Amino acid sequence: MVRPEVVDYLRENLSKFQAEDLRRQLNQEGVSDVDFDDSLVVARGNPKTVPSAPTKPAASERRQAVKLALFLGSGLLLLLGLTMLVSSKPGAGSQPAAATSTGETGYIGHAGWVVRLPSDYAAVSEFRDASKTVQTVYFCPRGTDPTSFIDTSLYGQLGIVRLVVAPSEFPPNPTGVARLSNAVSGNLRSEKFAVKNISIGTLPGVQANVLSPQPRVEAYILGQNEEYFFYGGQEDEIWRAIVLSLRDAHSEN
Repeated sequence: MVRPEVVDYLRENLSKFQAEDLRRQLNQEGVSDVDFDDSLVVARGNPKTVPSAPTKPAASERRQAVKLALFLGSGLLLLLGLTMLVSSKPGAGSQPAAATSTGETGYIGHAGWVVRLPSDYAAVSEFRDASKTVQTVYFCPRGTDPTSFIDTSLYGQLGIVRLVVAPSEFPPNPTGVARLSNAVSGNLRSEKFAVKNISIGTLPGVQANVLSPQPRVEAYILGQNEEYFFYGGQEDEIWRAIVLSLRDAHSEN
C-alpha cells in the first residue's frame, strides 16, 4: 500500500541515502517492505494516486535525520543513524552508524535524541514496553559479547555505557533538578557516594559517583520530555565522550 508520509520522506532523502538504508530505518518505524516498495515507486516518479496530506510521523522522521546531519557536521554524507538499530532484544548483534572523517559515529534514539559514539563503538537497542516509550541502548566496543550487558560489574572493564530513556517525571528547571537529586540520593542511601549537579549543553542533570560497595558512575539528564539515565563502570574518557555528546531533539535548536 502506498503511504503518503513514506513517499514524502523518500522524496526528501533518496538523493542523500541509499534506498536500502532508508528501508532499514523505516522498517524500525513499522513500515512493511510491501508498503516501502509501493511508496518507493511513487517517490521515484511513477504515477500512482497518493493522498495529499502527510502525517506527523513523517515530519518526525525528517526532523531526526536533520538533527543527525547537523550534529555530525555540515557537508558530511551520512548513512542513517537508525541502521544501528538491530533486534528489539539485546544480544542480537550491533551495527555501526554513519561515520565521520574522525571515525566517530552518530546514533539517533527513538525519541529523536542523538549521541555521538567513539571510533569502533556501536549500539544495541531494546524497548522495555510494547508502546516503545522506554528505550534501553547499550553503547559498547564492536564485537562485545551481549551477555556482558547483564553483569554491570563488567561495564568498566569492557567500556560499556548503558542508557535508559523514558518519559521524565521532573521538569528541566532548578526545582526539577533538586527533586531529582533528592530521589537519586534516596536510592543510593545504603551506599557510599557523591552527588553533583551537571549540565550537558542546555540540559540540566545530576551525576552520582558511587564508591562502594560496587564502584560505578550514574548520570540523570533532564530533557524537555525525556529523562536520560546513563550507567557506566567508571568516569573515564569513553564515559565523558558519550554522555557529554547527548543532544535532545526537543531542547536543542
